Amino acid sequence: MKLRNAARLLAVFLLTVVAATTFYAEGFAGAAPRTRATIAFQELVTSFDPPTDWAIVATWIHSNIGDCLVWRDRRTGRFVPWLAEKWERVNETNWKFFLRKGVKFHNGEPLNAQAVKFTIDRILADRRILVYNQWTFIKEVRALDDHTVQIETSATEPAMLSKVAGTGCQVLPPRYFQQVGPQEFARNPIGTGPYQFVEFRKDDRVVLKANPDYFQGKPPIDDIVIRAIPEPSTRVAELLRGGIDLTVALPTQDWQRIESNANLKLVRYQTTQTIMLGLRTAPPWVTSDRRIREAIDRAIDRSALVKLAGGGTITRTRVTPPTLAWHPGLYGKPAETMYSPDRARQLLREANYQGQPMTFQSTNVWPMQKEVTEAIAQMLEGVGIKINLQIMDISTFREQVYFPNRNRELYMDGLGNSFFDPWIAVLGYSCIRNQRTDYCRPDLDALIQAGAREMVQEKRKQFYYKIQEIIAEDRPFINLYHMMDSVGTTKRLQFDPAPDGFVWLGKARVQ
Repeated sequence: MKLRNAARLLAVFLLTVVAATTFYAEGFAGAAPRTRATIAFQELVTSFDPPTDWAIVATWIHSNIGDCLVWRDRRTGRFVPWLAEKWERVNETNWKFFLRKGVKFHNGEPLNAQAVKFTIDRILADRRILVYNQWTFIKEVRALDDHTVQIETSATEPAMLSKVAGTGCQVLPPRYFQQVGPQEFARNPIGTGPYQFVEFRKDDRVVLKANPDYFQGKPPIDDIVIRAIPEPSTRVAELLRGGIDLTVALPTQDWQRIESNANLKLVRYQTTQTIMLGLRTAPPWVTSDRRIREAIDRAIDRSALVKLAGGGTITRTRVTPPTLAWHPGLYGKPAETMYSPDRARQLLREANYQGQPMTFQSTNVWPMQKEVTEAIAQMLEGVGIKINLQIMDISTFREQVYFPNRNRELYMDGLGNSFFDPWIAVLGYSCIRNQRTDYCRPDLDALIQAGAREMVQEKRKQFYYKIQEIIAEDRPFINLYHMMDSVGTTKRLQFDPAPDGFVWLGKARVQ
């Protein structure tokens, strides 16, 4: 009897110890708070489906949720293995990509060659997809086995790696996508990236959480909150009070306040973006007269705009350093010689310009964009051009300008080149991509196609030099300056911005 009672007491004691140990362990684990960083951008995504939204902020968000076959080191410019651990060029039109083993999507679905094939085939099957024309270089994708993909191009492809690391390149999970459909996927994405999607409130915030099984290791920050704060002054105020840990596109007048704050740091960088004007080039638009387009160009003092924007490099081309084939005759100091208000007035007289009003559409996304837009309007009015200025919120601007044939005579935009290759910078000059300019020259299309296929680098550069010279003369776009930007962060956030400002948070951490 005493033995039974002793055994019973011992069992109770052991259960108590186990329960106490478990409680202590759980309490100890719970005592370590989850780490969180809050970020503010000018806008958020319109869609979480990567090939359907190519705005730079959307690309940043997509790249934190999903991964591409290949990625480009933002500092060295070299291509680095990502979902593909290696690749080889089999012949002039065939490439093999060897996938990492053991990589899974956030829902547990395995990454394999079929997923890569599904992702690319889906783009090629739908002309309505925004990046369709960027992927038509691919003739066929074949899954040779679970971890080997062969991509055959329709012609020689010197920018192959650049293109498979570009817009819309994130590999999608085929089972999940087919199960929920494109609309639901665009609201609730699944990827292989460092962060998993948690929540989206339109025009308010995106919430992400760390992917514990990420192939490069679990990100150090547990939770990321990305807020939409369109007004630059509000973003600055939030940074100063510690309400956010990172923001971009800071007004130049606030740089000193941020740099003098002991809790903050400011990094300025040269973006890939070029600030430019897009112009309608066909009747009935008054800008269909090339002399009027040149008058607009010559009325603009690019040096004054750069000073107002807080930095940058004046340019007459969108192909900017370090991209292959940037044109030294159109970039930097040579572009200053275009400014001539007297010549602008003479060209307007030659074109018999009668004061027809031109609508100038812009927004306030890029640093000091509103102020730069207003300065350009004053410069144009100074030579006798009547301007109807429309500065819109970003959502309205995209609805009015980014949908085909809704924009009017002039609009301002900032276009980048995350591919670091000239093919994307000149694609918008082709007849097939002229919905906002009406511009079409078959001889230019032939040069664009030749440059896209030439494998000898020096010969390829000559094609792109000629393309840039034609555009600088015809002016369907008037390139203004290669934009500088800034990142402001709290010092608790350990984040080293890439030279082009790309916001990838897989290695960021908070103190």
